[in-house]
Amino acid sequence: FKQEKDKRFLYHAPCHDSLQGEGSLMVRRIGGQVTLIGACCSEAGTLALSRPDIAGAMLQRKRVALQARTDGGSDTQIIVTNCPSCISGLGRNRDLGIVPQHLAVLLAESLGGSRWQKELSGMLATAEVVTF
Repeated sequence: FKQEKDKRFLYHAPCHDSLQGEGSLMVRRIGGQVTLIGACCSEAGTLALSRPDIAGAMLQRKRVALQARTDGGSDTQIIVTNCPSCISGLGRNRDLGIVPQHLAVLLAESLGGSRWQKELSGMLATAEVVTF
């Protein structure tokens, strides 16, 4: 496990946080500084389909929160979350230089390095399939 204290991350806690508020602590242990970003990402189930007006307002509120907490530099900033739906919602802010990443991917990169996906694919290719 490789800790890098010089990295900076944004963190989005999902509305249904399965980590009971400890997600930002996990990110801090993996990689350094963490800035919490409040407000919902507006990717709540079918809300965008049933009430696009509400979802749009929630998305705008999240954008305002992101703009207030980003450093305004030209570097891409990673926002970490532990919800696949939030990854989609947060991905709507790429024009702000924000790239969403799942906590599991951040952990895999920390443990396996930048080639973790290629190594995992190689291991899976040689795995034996057992069916019942």
